[in-house]
Amino acid sequence: MDACLRYAVELGETVARLMEDNGCDCILLSGGVDTGFLAVSSHLYARGFERAYTVVDGGGRDYGLASSLASALGLRNHIIVLNRGVVLPALDLALSTLRVADPVEIAGATSIALGLIHAKSDGCKCVVTGDGGDELFLGYGFLLDKPLKELSAWRERMAEGHAFFNSKPLASTLGVRLCTPLYHESVRNASLRVPPECLVGEAPRGGRAGKLVVRLFLEYAGFPEHAWQGKRPVTSGSGILGFLESLARSAGIVEGWEPSRLHAFLLARMRVLSIEYPGPCKDESRRCPVCGRCLEGNRCPFCGAYISEGGVSVYKGAREEEN
Repeated sequence: MDACLRYAVELGETVARLMEDNGCDCILLSGGVDTGFLAVSSHLYARGFERAYTVVDGGGRDYGLASSLASALGLRNHIIVLNRGVVLPALDLALSTLRVADPVEIAGATSIALGLIHAKSDGCKCVVTGDGGDELFLGYGFLLDKPLKELSAWRERMAEGHAFFNSKPLASTLGVRLCTPLYHESVRNASLRVPPECLVGEAPRGGRAGKLVVRLFLEYAGFPEHAWQGKRPVTSGSGILGFLESLARSAGIVEGWEPSRLHAFLLARMRVLSIEYPGPCKDESRRCPVCGRCLEGNRCPFCGAYISEGGVSVYKGAREEEN
């Protein structure tokens, strides 16, 4: 067993103990690398999960990968198919909890909320999510070509424990006990001991990949297709972002000052629900050039705009993003 795989197995054993000690019986299983790693670790080194929850828009890659993994592990997987009746309560929960109109943030939160709502209804004692894997084990695409010094600095910042995951306030609102083992203090500390060459490198099918230590574990456990899949944000893998776009179109929403139809739809929904949200920023030096709310650093937490030397980047709609 090479050095990277030894780190991988140690990590698998660590997260399995964490999940078992917390009495976690359910997992939000996207079919991605992180939740796959947690499900396999629990199966190999602990008692495994009783139930899993996967959010899908009638099929797609998340459905196939999550279903095949659950079947191989003997895990009962609840497939939550997107439709207006199940999405609107989850969307409203996301909006009332986060109080922002950033389409990407709200789409991801809606997908998480769907899983948590169903898990609560089924009486889950503790629900596991894969939050933290990209942060600690360098899973984001923009990191893959960074020099070692920048990667080390990024990992050290992430290991400080200040990353925000919308699953936590959503679970708190619902009264669901949540576990994020990939961002537990012990795993954050362990991540700093993993050599950089075990995190970012060449993938077997070509190109560079992050989270090598996690992928190697999945391959070692007999799941190479899951190990070497490309990165899919939950918003696209589940189809939730496109589904919210369809809700905005069916509602007859037209753009006002908002940069996209979906921004306008989310704001309209917040008004219907009487959800308070921030007014214009009084500090002109911090005012977002897109929505007028206050920036935090170079990003607007309300509309999702990102301000850089290259200009202003903000979600404009699924069709524009695909071109």
